[in-house]
Amino acid sequence: MSGGEVRPAPPDPALWDALVRDAEGASVFHTSAWAGIWTAEWKNARWEALVLEDESGYAAGIGAVVRRRGFWRTVDAMPFATYGGPIVRKGHSNPAAARRALLEAFGQWTSGRRVLRSQLSWLSGRGDEFPEGLPARESFTHVLPLSPDFSALAGGFSPSTRRLVRQAEESGLAIRPASTPDDLRAFYDLAVETVRRRGGETKPFSLYRRIESLLAPGGLARYHLVFHEEEPVAGSLHLFHEGVAVNWLPVSRASSWHLRPNNFLIAHMLETLSGAGYLEYNFGASPPDADGLIRFKEGWGARRRPVWIAERRSGLHRRVRG
Repeated sequence: MSGGEVRPAPPDPALWDALVRDAEGASVFHTSAWAGIWTAEWKNARWEALVLEDESGYAAGIGAVVRRRGFWRTVDAMPFATYGGPIVRKGHSNPAAARRALLEAFGQWTSGRRVLRSQLSWLSGRGDEFPEGLPARESFTHVLPLSPDFSALAGGFSPSTRRLVRQAEESGLAIRPASTPDDLRAFYDLAVETVRRRGGETKPFSLYRRIESLLAPGGLARYHLVFHEEEPVAGSLHLFHEGVAVNWLPVSRASSWHLRPNNFLIAHMLETLSGAGYLEYNFGASPPDADGLIRFKEGWGARRRPVWIAERRSGLHRRVRG
């Protein structure tokens, strides 16, 4: 590791992606491609990182997207609470020390008076490695280990999940990748309906288009649509990295729920990914009080995996959000 204070700076993309490829726990959200989505989408945003170096290049790091708003700035590792904790190259002599050094530097970086808000989400992180100056809380996501033998995997589904999959298969549904501009627009319309139903803020169409143009060609993302009688009724945006698939955004039309399109989609994806040799399927985070959603995910055999989240909001941010 290089000596001296660790300071945030724009990383070298090639060196950074080499670290991501060779680090345990790295995800699609650590890649330069994911950072590029947000620096292109948001005005006055740039990709910065805290990096520890050695003679072989980057040995460890934390990446973030910094968005400047006049005098103020926000720091997201990574945006929308996706995973972005410290990553360390395999074979490092002291990975725990490297992670602690990076988290200490992140805490110092985000405690500055110009930082309006910051967040870091660390999948399978270590709560005891956060410094006192960077308090964190434990949350969770749901992850299902995959198997090349899909029949064996399906044997782990709950009886109710298997029953709903059979109902979905009898509903006359069809699934295919969303590969045309019209498909992407249909997915976006479903996303708008879904997000509004959940009480969330709809992201602009330009974001989905950037994901399609920047991530899909490299195999990092794919949209799917589920149809009933030629009408799109559900869909998903999956992100991929090193044998792990993440269900980043499932969408559906409420009027189609009796057809069980979400069950149909997930069963299809699990079978396809298992046959392709994928290792894990990440269903994504759930609010701790979302009992129905948690039962749905655990019905597929998924189990909770910890996510440690460190968030800061300045006094001004708290007053504005009031």
